[in-house]
Order: sequence, then structure tokens, then C-alpha cells
Amino acid sequence: MEPKPTPVSTKPVSTKRLLIAILSTIALADFGLGLNTVVLPLYAKSLGASIITIGLIIASFGLARIFVNIPISIISKKLNAQYIHIGILSIFLGAVGYLISTSYYQLFLFRFLEGFGSGIINTSSMIILTKRLYKEEKRAKVLSRYMIARRLSMGSAPFIGAAVAYEFSDKAAFLLYAVIMAAGLIIAFYNKKFLNSINNTDKTSLQDNSENAKENIKIQTDTENNSTENIDIANDAETSIKTAEADKKIGMNTRKKYFSLLYNFNFIALCFLTFTFFFSRIGSRRELVPLVGYSIMDLNKADIGLLVSISAVIGVVLTYYSDRVINVMGVKKSIITSFIITAVGVLSFIIFNNLLSFGLSIILLSAGGGFSGPARNIYLMDSVDKNHYDEAIGIYRTLSDFGFVLGPIAIGAVFDYFNYINAYNLVAFILIFATVLFGFFAKSYRNTNAPVVAD
Repeated sequence: MEPKPTPVSTKPVSTKRLLIAILSTIALADFGLGLNTVVLPLYAKSLGASIITIGLIIASFGLARIFVNIPISIISKKLNAQYIHIGILSIFLGAVGYLISTSYYQLFLFRFLEGFGSGIINTSSMIILTKRLYKEEKRAKVLSRYMIARRLSMGSAPFIGAAVAYEFSDKAAFLLYAVIMAAGLIIAFYNKKFLNSINNTDKTSLQDNSENAKENIKIQTDTENNSTENIDIANDAETSIKTAEADKKIGMNTRKKYFSLLYNFNFIALCFLTFTFFFSRIGSRRELVPLVGYSIMDLNKADIGLLVSISAVIGVVLTYYSDRVINVMGVKKSIITSFIITAVGVLSFIIFNNLLSFGLSIILLSAGGGFSGPARNIYLMDSVDKNHYDEAIGIYRTLSDFGFVLGPIAIGAVFDYFNYINAYNLVAFILIFATVLFGFFAKSYRNTNAPVVAD
């Protein structure tokens, strides 16, 4: 009897357990960071910081992420390990720093520590999920559920943080933040061994699949009776092996891979689009919303926090249905639609300029993000060669995170030198420009088996 070919499995193992391990720490980090959405800028203002200075404090978060994204992707690949626990530790130190701070210039350092930790955990989790969920048939659904957990954590936190600060003090909100991050730190170190084993399993699995692929090819040659599916899988695996061997022989270095990605227009167009998303989100939600709500609309901290949390919940609901939207509309159209919704939200406040349109603007900003998150991340993996995932994630996070830096600085400067309406005009312009550029010139992909990556 002729031996049957051994199928090469691409189905992720322990996906549910992996998601629980990641979310049990990252969701706590998101919740802690969300507590400061309203509290931090108003606390800095109470210490005497100007609007521009507040923008710089907020921007230091993105600056730290820019510094860490590419290095952590390189280190993770070379050492075959993850460093989520290090990221949580950095955020914990930032939380403790806020608690003991006495002047606004100290907030730069603690905000930087937050960004440093956030960059580590986001890049590390993206790399793990990308490799583990590659070719997942229900990738959009898995990703939407993953993002729901994260956005629900960050979305519910602003009201809680603002309410604690309003009823007690800003320091009380920071104390709550520190306690939550201490719990996250314990969980992160508990999950460290398991998450590192995932990386080792991936490496072993690749080697095993390589041997299975070679055996499948041999059997196919001898019998000529095997299925086309096994041949395709085997050839795909063998091509990956040959590519890796070729990379070693010709000495292809990491820098060369980075340059090849920079020449990929579709990938760069997506990076710019996500840059504008972060530019508008961090500049609007973390700067304009608290400052305009408090100074212009005469809302208290708790009211602003409640409004932000309500909008976040709406965004979570839309994220729940985002996989269905993506399946019906396609990835690119879903992205464009989401950015149109976001731009309409900004324009609604510019046109009407009242409390009602202020609330509507916040809700639409969050709603747009609910649709775009899964679609943007699926498009990322559709547009990049699978052998360059680590490098692509490093570049994507770095270029996108410039929005975290430039958004608060630019919006704060326009707000300070002109007025808040002009600041909203800037946000609307950059959103519309990026949407038009991506919509007319970026490629549409129809590959439904592309891998998934977390935001």
C-alpha cells in the first residue's frame, strides 16, 4: 500500500488561549491609558501648561513609539521572543510617575514611558498575531472580536477616570491607573513563558512543514495521484524555504527589506492613511475634546468623559459588525467609507459649532474608527510579502505613529495661535486628502485568505 501524503496544517493552534493571554494584559494597558484621556490634559493645564505645551506632552507618547517600533520588530525576529511584559512595566512606571508628579514638565518623561511601553506591546502583539493567524479563514471576525475587547477597555475608561478626578482628584485617577497597571504587570509576567513558547512553536512548525512539504513533493512525483491542494501547499512551503535560503546566500539584510517596502506604493499609501487616522484621533480626542469641552462648551470632566465613553461604545458596536461590512463591501471600500464617516464628524462641528454638533463629532470620529480598524490591518497584510511581515509591521507602526507626534503639536499650535475652529479645519483637511489619495490610487485586493494583524 502506498503511503498517504501528510497534509501541511496552516490552522492556528490554541488561538483562543493566545488571544486570552494577550488581551489579559493589553486590555488592562488600554484601560489604564484610557483613564487619562480627559484627566491628563486638564491636569497639565492646572499645573500651568499652555495649550502648545499640552500638545507636546501628549505628542511625547507617539515619539517614544516611533523610537521603539522598528527595533522591537528586529529584536523579536532575531531572538524569537516577545516583550509584552517589558512594555507593561514601562507603562506602570509612567503611571507611578503621574502619581508623584508635581510640575507639568515632569509629565513629558512619564508620557514618554507610556508611549515606549505601548510601542512594545502593540508591535509585539501584532507580530505574534500575524504569524499565528496567517490564512485564518475567519480572520476578519477574529480581528474584530480582538479589537472589540481592546476598544471596550479603552472606551469605557475615560468616563471612569474623569468621574474619579471630578469626585476626588486627578491624583486619585492616577492612583487607580497605577493599581490597574500593577495587576497587568503580574499577569504579563505570568503569560511570558506561554507567549515565548508560541514563538518557539512557530519556528518548529515551520521546520516540520518544510520536511512535510518535501515529502509531499516526493510522493507526488512517485505516484502522480495526490491532490492539487497538497501540491500547492507543498510548493508554497518549499518556495518559502528557498526564499529563506536565498536570503542567507546573498546576504540580504534587514535594511534591504525595509527599502523594498518603502517602494511599495500601496503599503505606503496605507501607512499615510493610518498616520492621518492617528493624527486626527490623538489630536482631537486627547486634546481638542477635553480642552474645547472644558473651556468652550463649559462641560465638567465627568460630562466630557461620559461623552467620550458613549462614543467609544458606539464604535465598539460598529467594530462587532465590521467583519460583515468587510465581507460585503470589500477591504478597500470599507476603509474609504470609514474615513468618510470620520471626516463628516469633523465637518459637522465646523459647520454648526454648538454643543450638539460637538457631541455628534465625537461619536462619528469613533464610529469611523470602528469600521476602519480591521479593514486597515487586513489591507496591510494583503499588500505585503509574507516573508517581510516583521519589517512591514515595524515600518507601518513607525510611519503611522508620526501621527501621534505631529497631531497634538500641529493642532495645539493652530488652536493656540488662531482658534479651535481652525484646529478642526486642519483635522478635516488631512483626513479628506488622505482618503482621496488612497481611494484613487491604492490597489484593491481580493485575496480573502490574507493574514490578519492587530491594531
